[in-house]
Amino acid sequence: MPVSSKHQDLVNKLAYYTLIDDCLAGETVIKGKGTTYLPMPNPDDQSDDNTARYTAYVTRAVFYGVTKRTLGGLVGQVFARDPFIAVPDMLSSIIADATGSGVNIIQFAKNTTEHVISKGRAGVLVDYPDRDAPTTQAQIQSGEVRPSMTFYSASQIINWDEIKRNGHILLSLVVLQERYVINDDGFLKTYGTQYRVLRLIDDQYVMQVYRNDAIYQSFRPIDAAGQPLAEIPFKFIGSKTNDSTVDEPPLYDLASLNIAHYRNSADYEESCFVVGQPTLVLTGLTQQWVQDVLRGKVTLGSRGAVPLPTDAHALMLQAAPNSLPFEAMKHKEKQMVALGAKLIEDISVQRTATETAIDFSSETSVLSATADNVSYALAQALRWCARFVGASEDEIEFALNTEFDLIRLSSQDRVALVGEWQAGAISFEELRDNLRRGGIVTRDDAEALKLIEAEQAKRDAQAIEKQKKLAQTQGNNATGAQT
Repeated sequence: MPVSSKHQDLVNKLAYYTLIDDCLAGETVIKGKGTTYLPMPNPDDQSDDNTARYTAYVTRAVFYGVTKRTLGGLVGQVFARDPFIAVPDMLSSIIADATGSGVNIIQFAKNTTEHVISKGRAGVLVDYPDRDAPTTQAQIQSGEVRPSMTFYSASQIINWDEIKRNGHILLSLVVLQERYVINDDGFLKTYGTQYRVLRLIDDQYVMQVYRNDAIYQSFRPIDAAGQPLAEIPFKFIGSKTNDSTVDEPPLYDLASLNIAHYRNSADYEESCFVVGQPTLVLTGLTQQWVQDVLRGKVTLGSRGAVPLPTDAHALMLQAAPNSLPFEAMKHKEKQMVALGAKLIEDISVQRTATETAIDFSSETSVLSATADNVSYALAQALRWCARFVGASEDEIEFALNTEFDLIRLSSQDRVALVGEWQAGAISFEELRDNLRRGGIVTRDDAEALKLIEAEQAKRDAQAIEKQKKLAQTQGNNATGAQT
């Protein structure tokens, strides 16, 4: 079996990935693929006239970038707040430059999250230079030798296998498709395809690079202690789980509707073009009248007149609107709203609060799972980096934001929450936690409690002072009355 062989689970999803990629790329790519996404109305007619008509049919169609805008909005929810990152000092350079090419770890996480939300799958490899001896602290501190992270898209992870060891499932093979530079004349680069093969051989991690079905490079990375790794430092990242299972692409349904909406748009715009303009109809004319009186020309408007013979008539023919494609477009827009395309129309106008909460809670669950999976994978990647440089793995934490601003508490919800707290049904911390999720409060609970107590003490002091002044005023009035 050649190294370029693809896992069947990947093959089953390639068409999904292509559709999503094309929708994210936008109108130019969608229209450039012609009949792939917009079938020719009468494909049996291959005449030049029909081909020209189809070209105009495609040109008039409108592709709305719903899929791309929705993805941007979802990723924006995750990165509305900075991730929580805790690493030992020896890994600070990895945080600032995770890839070795200037991409910091937050940018790396954002790209990874975007891909997982759209395709439901990605991968991260922790790479380390080929070393014959352990790396010295001086080399690490100077940046001469350092680990790096490499992102791989769903379609680049072409094959994999697993083994069971001591009750644990371990990756025993991962094949990654890459590009490499064949020739560079300073102005133009020519690229070829190579395959990075990650294997466990005799319980040791081995990296091999294949070019032209032959091994071009092979070595066994070693950790800070000079020992080979007993696992492959590669982590799958999914929209549901981080195992080798190929998850369903979360954006596929939306992308499919986006294409269907594009097809309806083509029919609607074609209808508008063909019968959208009113047509002048003249009845009762003879050929002689057309030649001698009209002289083959009819002028309309305030500066023109249409002379007609007796019993002739002039009228404007206007086709009845073809609303079917338009209604189909509106229906799909509502479906896309339900799938997360919030930017198409105003949900607050079109949907009840209950419907909106249900849709958002479903969408948030996908976001939460993705954010948690990316967090776990990058934390593991940082631990592998620590192993390569000899840093402590215990201090490492990486967590993306999962407190999304998709749901805001209504005033009625806030009143109900405070009422439950006052009745003793929930604690102060639970009250604050719910208000925080609703985007109402931002301060730490302890800090907020001190401020609340200080403000209450101030109000109490003002109330006492007011009572004193009122009592003094009433006493003065009583004395004056006696006098």
